[in-house]
Amino acid sequence: MRTLYLHIGFHKTGSSSLQLALHRHRAPLLDAGVEFVALGKKGNSSGAIEVEAREEGLEFHLNDRFRQLLASSRGDTVIVSAEHLSFLYRGADIRQVRDICAELFDRTVVIAYLRRQDLHARSFKQQGARGCERGRSSSSKLLGHDEGALPPLNAPVRTYYDYFAKLQQWEACFGEEALEVREFEPGRLCGGDIVTDFMGLVSNGAEIPPLRVNEGVGRREFLLTHKLIELGVAPDDIRRLKPGMRGDDSRVAPARDNARAFFLAFSESNRQLNDHYLRHASGLAFSDDFSSYPEVGNDHLSCADLAQWSADLFAAGLQNPQGLRDALLADCLRSLAGTPGLATRVIGELYGAMECLAHTARIAPARNPWWRRLKRKKHSGR
Repeated sequence: MRTLYLHIGFHKTGSSSLQLALHRHRAPLLDAGVEFVALGKKGNSSGAIEVEAREEGLEFHLNDRFRQLLASSRGDTVIVSAEHLSFLYRGADIRQVRDICAELFDRTVVIAYLRRQDLHARSFKQQGARGCERGRSSSSKLLGHDEGALPPLNAPVRTYYDYFAKLQQWEACFGEEALEVREFEPGRLCGGDIVTDFMGLVSNGAEIPPLRVNEGVGRREFLLTHKLIELGVAPDDIRRLKPGMRGDDSRVAPARDNARAFFLAFSESNRQLNDHYLRHASGLAFSDDFSSYPEVGNDHLSCADLAQWSADLFAAGLQNPQGLRDALLADCLRSLAGTPGLATRVIGELYGAMECLAHTARIAPARNPWWRRLKRKKHSGR
């Protein structure tokens, strides 16, 4: 009997650590009768799932690489890890996964790790700040680059974080007995880490040492990257600024009330999740303790931040650093002017300052060097 352990994520639940640990220990795993197969060099097989941004929203579907990957395996016990599978929410797409698995395996165990929605979204949006342009990463496509540590609660975000509805689709396709649902929280993981916990679910008792991959970014890189992408700054200029953003150990955090509100937006889903998959004393599948958050968040770019960081704008070799600095400053003032309770005179002064900055605020267009123009002509056939 061939058994497939299919790890479907979710994102930001230690998937990279698990995948890298499995990849590095493929040989001892094979000696123990467990075969780990992957598409990526670090053990990730998310390349088998397409994530496309369209006018009507995000589109997720399998490509041919998923079948090819499973067909390449030879062992009786096989592991595949692809956190992009957690994007799938339509029954037809998940049935396609099931049908391919059933062609090649006698039994499939679907393993999912869940994280409280506010903690997950905060971490996932950090991932979007590692890039330099809109739409390149799955985080950018799903969560966007709006200001704040948490994304807006639009339709794609609500669909992604409705864990119960999604797991119900997986259960309907694979059966209740095929699902292993775990909370990504050290106190509730066997051994306190995902690698040890995951291997405890693999029936033959194979063991590998835990590993931790830290993919977080500091507050400065988070705020500046998201804001620069939102303003339409050229990716090459953002890359020039990246070295100056790093070295900041502080982390961005939303206000406590904002984090709680994001979590409670999924309260009905989480009550059902609690009844079916993850029991917790809160009745909401996860802890309802938000004391780790500050009362006032630090997730908005301020004039004080710009005063501290603007020197790097002038030292990075940008086309028009003053124009970018003034555009950032005007954006900060615009946000400040919308603060509830400000005196009329203060609001007037802020708008006056924005008008002054309007004469110098400029976002430089993307550069078009000769080698890029030559490459474009080559591809166009001219």
